[in-house]
Amino acid sequence: MLTNEIKVNQFLLQYCRMLTADIADERFAEQPLPGANHPAWILGHLAFSADIAVGLLGGEKTMPAEWVELFKPSSVMRTARADYASKDELLKVVERCFENARQLAANAAPEQLAAATENPRMKDALPTNRERLSFLLTGHLGVHLGQLSAWRRMVGMAPLF
Repeated sequence: MLTNEIKVNQFLLQYCRMLTADIADERFAEQPLPGANHPAWILGHLAFSADIAVGLLGGEKTMPAEWVELFKPSSVMRTARADYASKDELLKVVERCFENARQLAANAAPEQLAAATENPRMKDALPTNRERLSFLLTGHLGVHLGQLSAWRRMVGMAPLF
């Protein structure tokens, strides 16, 4: 069971809603600096990572299949707004995927959490699914929300704190 991680995940998703509340949909693919992740990619990538957590916990992934190429770690960010789903759809899928992950994490079997991490980039630092899931539900989400907060400042929006 990942009780603390579930609570932190819920807190971070509330922060995500705060960060995106006043961003107009048409600005979601705006890239103020080359290489800066924009809101559309950040949210889609977070949905992707939540779906990874769902899969690690034996659940059925629900992220739209066509989003995988758009949002996987090696994906190339696009700047055309039409290439991405609407703000509302992105937020809905992020919420749904993390809700699925939290429900599965709340009932995870000890053997699921003890299983070895299969991702070669993570297996040394996060050797079991427990550590990998903890990261996906908290640290990874926090890193990308920090990017979203920085994006807000780069485009001239007020900080939340």
